[in-house]
Amino acid sequence: MAVVDFCVWWKKMNRKYSPEIFVEQFPLVKLFLYHITYFRGIKRACNSVQLESAFWTYTINAHLLQATVTWCMVFGAKGCNQIHWKRLSEKDCDELQSSFRKRLQEVTGLSLDLWNDYWSEITTFRNKYVVHRELRYDKPVPDFSNAITVALFYDRWIRETIAPDILQEPALEEFVIGLKSSTVPLIEKLLAITKEYNISTEQQL
Repeated sequence: MAVVDFCVWWKKMNRKYSPEIFVEQFPLVKLFLYHITYFRGIKRACNSVQLESAFWTYTINAHLLQATVTWCMVFGAKGCNQIHWKRLSEKDCDELQSSFRKRLQEVTGLSLDLWNDYWSEITTFRNKYVVHRELRYDKPVPDFSNAITVALFYDRWIRETIAPDILQEPALEEFVIGLKSSTVPLIEKLLAITKEYNISTEQQL
């Protein structure tokens, strides 16, 4: 075996994670942050200007539903999904799962029981309202604050897990801050245009 081939083989054999899963998993966590940030930003802005608009209502709902689906792809199902965080490694599966759970509780401040209750709330919302629909499902929309905390924690955890491999991308916490700052003025401008359009339409009627 050539030296270069041996080095590649040795590095692959000693990886604690599956690159094939990682390259699908990480973008979904980032996609969740896109959708939940847009959902919160647009909803907050619409409420602040008291704008009633079918277009923006459905846009808000679409971001919420997509955020729920993408979060659950990685953190929701109990490992049956091929890109679930538990599937990141077969070699050190128990060790990775143990470290993830232990540190997750420290980051969220939730006990195991409280975390399980929260996890159940999100996944039930997905199962009974988002991807399926039960008659008379009237539970409130979950608070996604802890879901965001989990996504940002995953970013820190995954960078340590894939070491010595390096993720050439800014931290997701930094990404969210930038996304918010660039999104707010855009949303405000678009909502102002919508209000002007509504006023103009009413005057024509």
